[in-house]
Amino acid sequence: MTQARALNYAAFAALMTATALGYQSLWGLLFLYWTVQSYRTGYAFLLSDVTREEDPALYWLIQIAWFVFGVLLMMADFLPGWG
Repeated sequence: MTQARALNYAAFAALMTATALGYQSLWGLLFLYWTVQSYRTGYAFLLSDVTREEDPALYWLIQIAWFVFGVLLMMADFLPGWG
C-alpha cells in the first residue's frame, strides 16, 4: 500500500471516529485543507471540476464557503457555547 493510500485510510478512520464522538474540528481542518489545495491548483471540485479560469465566480464562492465552513467547524469545538 502506498503512503498516500494509507494516509487516506487513516484520515477516513479519524474523521469517522471524530464524528462519532461529536467532534467537528477534523472536518474543519479538512475544509481548510481543501481551500488551500484549491487555491494552489486553481480548481475545485463540486459535482464536477470548477476552474478559476473558466468559472471564476463559482470557484471563489466555493473557496469562500469551504473557508467559512472550516472556521465554523473549528470554532464549534474550540469555543463551546459559541453559535
